[in-house]
Amino acid sequence: MNFVTMAFPPPPVVAALRAVLDPVRRARPDHRWSAPERWHVTLCFHGDRDPGGLPDLSDVVAPTIRLGDSGSFPGVLWLDVLGPLEPLARRVGADERWRPHLTIARGARDEVWPRVAFEGPEWTVDEVVLVRTGAGAGYEPLVRVPLSTPND
Repeated sequence: MNFVTMAFPPPPVVAALRAVLDPVRRARPDHRWSAPERWHVTLCFHGDRDPGGLPDLSDVVAPTIRLGDSGSFPGVLWLDVLGPLEPLARRVGADERWRPHLTIARGARDEVWPRVAFEGPEWTVDEVVLVRTGAGAGYEPLVRVPLSTPND
């Protein structure tokens, strides 16, 4: 069981990403593609250490971000996240190794991944969610914290 602090993209972003990924997914059915309902931006991976909640984020203004082109870690294909997300990630526990991303597929550590060109629509991260997750268990939201949007 692991704990992750994340932000979920809104429906218009998911729809735009699906439109770009559907042909890639059909062309590469051998990859383990992430289901759209599991797409999220990782703000902090806490591992098996339960952080016991989230810090006070009442003074954090919701950042506006967008998804960009793909990149990879060993065994993971992801999309870049562009925008001022680092201050929020640091507040919820991310360290200097953190890289903003949205995982779209998993595979072998030596997998050769397709390049995915994407320039997603901007969106405002108006909520941070701490979840518990396990192999095949999905996400169990533990804490949801709204962020102040520029119009609040």
